[in-house]
Amino acid sequence: MLWVAGVATLWLIVALAWSGTTLHLGPLLVPLIPLVVARKESFAMRMTGAAAVVGLAVIAILWTTGNLDGPALSPFPSALAESLAFLAAGSTIGFVGIAATR
Repeated sequence: MLWVAGVATLWLIVALAWSGTTLHLGPLLVPLIPLVVARKESFAMRMTGAAAVVGLAVIAILWTTGNLDGPALSPFPSALAESLAFLAAGSTIGFVGIAATR
């Protein structure tokens, strides 16, 4: 969980420092960390769920402070929608990857 907290904290600090920039990979990478780091399947699944909650918390902090106002990628109407979609995609890939490799 230390890796998740570290990457999420780094994402939050950088996003707060550069408020006009959208960090597209932050919400995608945070829930993928357990796929690489965790050894046991049950722990990796719980850690992926916790990482998704941490990612959601970072998105909520950035949105409420107005630091999620950067540009979004083409199909998304806003940086908030993009961040939530990337978090969902990263979580799904993490869960499926853990189930497939264990």
